[in-house]
Amino acid sequence: MMANQVLAAWFFLICIEMIIVLVDTNLVELYSLKVLPFTYGPLMYLYAMLMTMEKTIFKYRYLWHFIAFIVFFIVSMIFLDKPVMHGSKGFLIIDRFVSLRIIYGVSFFISITAYSVATFVIIHKYQKQLKSFLSYSSAKVTLKWLIWISVSFYVGYVLMFIFGLVDILINFMDFDPYEISFIGLTLFAFVSGYYGVRQPALFGEIMQMSPDINIVPKDVKYSRSGMKKKEAETYKQKILDYMEKDKPYLNRELSIQDMAGTLEIPRHFITEVINTQLGKNFYLLINEYRVEEFKIRISSQEYKNLTILAVAYDSGFNSKSAFNTIFKELTGLTPSQYLRDLDQDLKPILKK
Repeated sequence: MMANQVLAAWFFLICIEMIIVLVDTNLVELYSLKVLPFTYGPLMYLYAMLMTMEKTIFKYRYLWHFIAFIVFFIVSMIFLDKPVMHGSKGFLIIDRFVSLRIIYGVSFFISITAYSVATFVIIHKYQKQLKSFLSYSSAKVTLKWLIWISVSFYVGYVLMFIFGLVDILINFMDFDPYEISFIGLTLFAFVSGYYGVRQPALFGEIMQMSPDINIVPKDVKYSRSGMKKKEAETYKQKILDYMEKDKPYLNRELSIQDMAGTLEIPRHFITEVINTQLGKNFYLLINEYRVEEFKIRISSQEYKNLTILAVAYDSGFNSKSAFNTIFKELTGLTPSQYLRDLDQDLKPILKK
């Protein structure tokens, strides 16, 4: 998977950068203009993009993201043996390279900011689209870990910039603030390596369930779908009958592809019917049935000896947090508040 290759390339460049710093500090200065960090933002963005795409083939236009790196790499080679960068303490020394250092610093800050924001946006958009295809939510499919990494990555570099600026002005540190970034990069490599190795195979299965998940917009237009009004009504009734009789929502990992296969209706037609005929998305439709199933079961004597969470799992929910969130959104009450409104003989369940 290309996303894995991008992540591996990022780890490799971080390793190279750390080796260069060690050599610069203890042996001989290899280059004074640190250019490899200009690849970090683009690689983070490309990794997020490839993780949320169906077809992950290499495209030459991806190389445009590395223009800043290429430009500053060429500059560093031109001035390879010149004292371009003096660390934070000599950043504003008036010499022939002061303008270059300022351009370098501003460019790096813009790069990190732009790609951190772009990464967050692409993952947030993907998370919203998931509700058109999946009936459940979990850390395995939402890429929350990648959002936390991108945010932490940006915050870490902002802190480095702040410390560097203060050190330039008042010279209060005995070392270059740039070295602080390696603490964050080490933590990043460990965390992203842990989640990144586990994520791709599972995520590939999700992509197969919903092959065009990355291209469906929020407000889907169906004027050219080819489905007639009479067909839409037929499909709508077929979906509702299926929900009532077969109760597919009891499957905790139900996807729209599962429903399409069972009903033998094209998946995009099911999406269209749910959106236009029922006025909701797949996620909301399935979880409305799960909430109603929970209400029925929790009121039954058959389930009086089960905990709230056990009944929720039996109703199709896949986690406690998802159940509590969805139940509150659809009923306006927490599960505990809902149970308090039931008859006295149901109150012992609340204590479990």
